[in-house]
Amino acid sequence: MAEVGNTFPVWERTPGEEVGELDPVTSGLSEQLVQELFAWNVRSHELVFSDAPIENKWDHEKELDQWTREGRSLAKRIEIELGHEIDVNVTYKH
Repeated sequence: MAEVGNTFPVWERTPGEEVGELDPVTSGLSEQLVQELFAWNVRSHELVFSDAPIENKWDHEKELDQWTREGRSLAKRIEIELGHEIDVNVTYKH
């Protein structure tokens, strides 16, 4: 997964080619999945990289866990839509 915020959170790494953000228009992914990936990435900024104080640590941890599970589900859907011949790797850095 790529940068946080209002960007497409999927990177492409093809042997012999430059690593970079996957183009959502030409990716072959459904429009619905593309929109869900954008929304998921915006949520990452709110949960992980916000400067706002955490009022309830328990609720924050629950939301972060849910966000992580959702990311893994989205990654599985990428694999299904693009075919199992590709490798989808999920990396969270927070």
